Amino acid sequence: MLKICALQRYYLHFIGFFINFLYIAGVLNLSSTPNLMTKITRLVFMVMLLFQIGYTTCAFETEANSFTLHTTSSDPVIQRVRIYFISPHGMTRYLLLGFTSDNSATDGFDFGYDALNLDDLPDDLNWMIENDRYLIQGVGAFNDTKTYPLGMFLKNSGDISIGLYRTENFDDPIHVYVHDAYLNTYTEITEETTFNEAMTKGDYTDRFYIAFKDNSEDNVAKNSLSGPEAFAENTRIQYLTNSKELYVNTGGSQHIKNITIYNLLGQRVYSANGIQNQMTKMALPNLKGNYAIVSVESPEGYIATKQIVIH
Repeated sequence: MLKICALQRYYLHFIGFFINFLYIAGVLNLSSTPNLMTKITRLVFMVMLLFQIGYTTCAFETEANSFTLHTTSSDPVIQRVRIYFISPHGMTRYLLLGFTSDNSATDGFDFGYDALNLDDLPDDLNWMIENDRYLIQGVGAFNDTKTYPLGMFLKNSGDISIGLYRTENFDDPIHVYVHDAYLNTYTEITEETTFNEAMTKGDYTDRFYIAFKDNSEDNVAKNSLSGPEAFAENTRIQYLTNSKELYVNTGGSQHIKNITIYNLLGQRVYSANGIQNQMTKMALPNLKGNYAIVSVESPEGYIATKQIVIH
């Protein structure tokens, strides 16, 4: 019998060590070798993919030349938020923010979790930790009240974008925002929508943050609404592409009574009644067409609607 301990808890450690090792060894000199940058980036993501495949296994047991997989729930969970930045000249930079469920990392520098950025690119976006620039930041357990500072460094003026590549290991969808402290705005980013801004060249180390709540004055005012207005504003309706499910969350304002789905001709194609929960996920039947209108009703008769894209 052979048992090998799980790799998940070492995922961020390994990636941090791996990138820093390449810099120390002199392999990465990305500013002067853009082709090498592409190759190394692919190599890093290949190694990350191997770990992605491997870390879910806690032990391999072999008996009579057969393998059995064993998993465990006792290992800490790494939740990931992956974002990307598109520079004025079209270069894409990917960044990773990892949350450790056991608080084994902090908001400060943590050796083995955080990967330092030593690139000398003309336009770049990095995590800022104690005035230094990082590509990967490991922090404690996920807390939607926290924000994480970004440093934007531009030698060229022009349009930039910040988007959400994907999230991993969250039980429910989360909101991800770019907070512009200068304009006091919160822009939600998703896999389909990005934050866009025309920027003047310069260094911006205290303007942009990744946040998980919209604390703008308009949103605070919206949350102070009551009755049908609050239900319509606060209810989140989303189609989850990966699981092919409809996700509805009222934000705690009311319960869900009924959900009805219509096609674009106004014909009812699906309904679910008597739900009586504040949050629900449901698999959708094979609906004809790529668009649908979802109507959510509360026990008080309040209505929230949204058009969704099904793909």
